[in-house]
Amino acid sequence: MKSASEHKKKPNRLLWGMVAVSFLIHCVIFMHIAGIYRSRAQTFIELTVRDFSNSRERDIPRPRLRNKTPEIKDVKQIQIANPHVPKIRMDRVDTPSANPLTEQIGVPEIPVLAGDMARWQPSQAEGYMSRADYFDMVRMKIESRKKYPEAARKRQIEGRVEVGFSIGPDGSVYDAAVVKSSRQPDLDRAALIAVKDAAPFPRPPTHLFNGPLKMTITIMFELM
Repeated sequence: MKSASEHKKKPNRLLWGMVAVSFLIHCVIFMHIAGIYRSRAQTFIELTVRDFSNSRERDIPRPRLRNKTPEIKDVKQIQIANPHVPKIRMDRVDTPSANPLTEQIGVPEIPVLAGDMARWQPSQAEGYMSRADYFDMVRMKIESRKKYPEAARKRQIEGRVEVGFSIGPDGSVYDAAVVKSSRQPDLDRAALIAVKDAAPFPRPPTHLFNGPLKMTITIMFELM
């Protein structure tokens, strides 16, 4: 009985030895398999390629070139000889001196004109070459004396007036009257005043008109 119980209490060394050997074998196999997988693992190396073909060159400032100061040389003064001009002797010429007290001045004789030539006025004859020239002068002088009535201007009234009158040989005006009314008393009155204020006119040329000159003129009153 004692031998059987003692046999049970003793550890089974063979079993533990086999377990240890099996453990070692498994460890070796595991390490071998791990080494195989590690050797088969791919390793990647990252490479970066940079292009240095267009690299900027370093700009190094260069010193400015200094102009050389020109050497100042002594300038020799050039002496210019004064040209010699020979004197020319002029012979004296005796001229008779005129005495203002005793000198006589001849005055041309003016012939005496008789008849119509004595009454001829060159300024009038040369100024008006035709009857139309004289009529234009009369119209322009009347237009220069025309004044627009203030009452008609405020009411924006326009119109035309025909005025008849006569010009005497001395340029005076008479028998001025409204030939055709504008139906506006202010405009008719202003037209007559313009004709009377323009008088007297230059004398009508006798070589163009004979006797009194009768005229009819249209005076316009327009607001601009």
